[in-house]
Amino acid sequence: MPRLAELESLGVSIVLVGNGPPAALATFVSEMSLGGRRVTVVTDPSLAAFRAAGLARPRLHGWRAALETVLALGAGYRLRRPAGDLMQLGGAVLVDETGRLVYHHRGRSPGDLADSSDIVQAALALLVERRAAGRRV
Repeated sequence: MPRLAELESLGVSIVLVGNGPPAALATFVSEMSLGGRRVTVVTDPSLAAFRAAGLARPRLHGWRAALETVLALGAGYRLRRPAGDLMQLGGAVLVDETGRLVYHHRGRSPGDLADSSDIVQAALALLVERRAAGRRV
C-alpha cells in the first residue's frame, strides 16, 4: 500500500473494509504485509458500509474492468482466489474526529483506485487546519 507509512506518521487511523468472509481477513493482512501496522482490517459482507459510503455495485463491470484486468496482469499482478462480492466497487474516505468527510473517492470500476497522494494531501491539509485552530495533533 503506497504511502501507508506517511499516513501512519501523521497519526491517521486507517480502517480497511472488505466484504469477504471473516476467514479471508488473515490471508489479506498477510498478503498485503499489514501485520504490525496501524491498520484495522474488517469485513462487511452485508455491504452496509459500502452503501453508507455511496459506493456503487453495478450489475456489470464492462469493458473498462476487462482492460484494467489486462493492464494489471501485464504489470505483474497475480489473480487471487475471489472472496466476497466481486461486483462491489471500492473507494476511500477520510473522516476527521468530528465525523466530517474530508476526502471521498468512489471507484467507477474495479481498477479505479484512490490516488494515495490525494489521500496524504487531504491528511496534511487536515493537520494544517488543526494546527491553525490551535488543536492538538
